[in-house]
Parts: sequence; structure tokens; C-alpha cells
Amino acid sequence: MAKVVVALGGNAILSKDASAEAQRKAVGSTVEQLVNFIENGDQLIITHGNGPQVGNLLLQQIAVDTPANPAMPLDTCGAMTQGSIGYWFQNAMKEELTKRGINKDVMTVITQTIVDADDPAFANPSKPIGPFYDEVQVADIKAEHPDWNLMEDAGRGYRRVVPSPKPVEINEYSAIKTVVDAGIVPIVSGGGGIPVVRQDGKLVGQEAVIDKDFSAAKLLSWLMLTS
Repeated sequence: MAKVVVALGGNAILSKDASAEAQRKAVGSTVEQLVNFIENGDQLIITHGNGPQVGNLLLQQIAVDTPANPAMPLDTCGAMTQGSIGYWFQNAMKEELTKRGINKDVMTVITQTIVDADDPAFANPSKPIGPFYDEVQVADIKAEHPDWNLMEDAGRGYRRVVPSPKPVEINEYSAIKTVVDAGIVPIVSGGGGIPVVRQDGKLVGQEAVIDKDFSAAKLLSWLMLTS
């Protein structure tokens, strides 16, 4: 039985319509293809990006930010999107598995990815999140959010960019391996995992986003070494 790690881009889940209904529909179409791996006898591990989702969630948070109801920071928003996207995938996967007569559980693991506090990426934000802005909007965005870094993205407009440190270790390695060894389909490292650094014996969240492909590669290499 082969272990197959599939890394889905956040844009594969959200295109132009940011509604939950549209994203669930996109996930449902994707799942129809993913279940083929399971039907062929492979152990499937799903990971996904969250750039559009976490960016939009941050905008919602900022829009209702008050002293009594303060906006959540980026690391917490990353955790929230892991939960919501994982929820969509769990339901869609279970529906498709049941339709094909396959009795298999699906589970989302809220994943923290340990990064180096001295990673140079923290001084050089480069990871796009959220919606696109045209040149006319950029001046207003910069005035409203002077701490944001904006960058032109592949000729499609401007997007906010945040630091994207390299993953050092997946904190939930052992838990994920337990799930995989049990034959459960895990949805892990959503958005590359919540970026955290070790500090005074604790894991401290960072205002950053990790590239999902780097985290997926780190996870796959570890699973291969421990299989």
C-alpha cells in the first residue's frame, strides 16, 4: 500500500466565489478524484493551502475589530481555516466514500509547524494572502493598513504578503502517524500548518504563513523514514 500525500492549493478550494457553499462545492468535486486513490488501495494523506481563506478571514476580523471584540491574530486565523476547510473535506470525503461502499474514517488534525525564530523570511515578507487589489485600491489599502506589505502578484493585481518561514518540524508528527497507521484518512498541515516557534518551553504562534508544499514534503519524508 503506497502512501500518497496530496497538497491542494487554497485557490483550488476558493476561486471567485468566497461563500461557504461555493467552497464546499469545489471541495466536493476535488474529493471525487481523491477517493480514487483510496479505491486503488493507497493510504491517502491530504494537506491544503489557505492563502485566500485566511486573507479573507483576516479582513472580516479587521472589519469588526473593537476593544470589546478584538480581531484574532494571523496564527489563530490559520487555525480557524484549518478547522473550516478540514470540516468541508471530512464531510465531502465521507459522503463519497459511503457512496462507493468504502468504510473508512476521515479526520482533521489541527497542525502546528515549528519554524526557526531567526528565519530570514521574517524580515522579507513574500507569501501572498487574501484578495487581489488593483492599482487604484492600493493607495487606500496602504493608508488604512500602513503595517501591511503589498506586492504585485503575477500580473493579476496586488496582494498582501506576510513572512513565509521554512518548516523545521511538524509538531504533530506522532499523532499523524498514529492516524495513518490506523488506516484513517488524515487532513493535516492546512495552510502549511500554524507557524510556531519554541520559546521558554512553549510553542508561540507567529504572524506568518508557511508554504504548504514545503510542509507536505517535510511530512512525507518523515512518514517514509518512520514507515
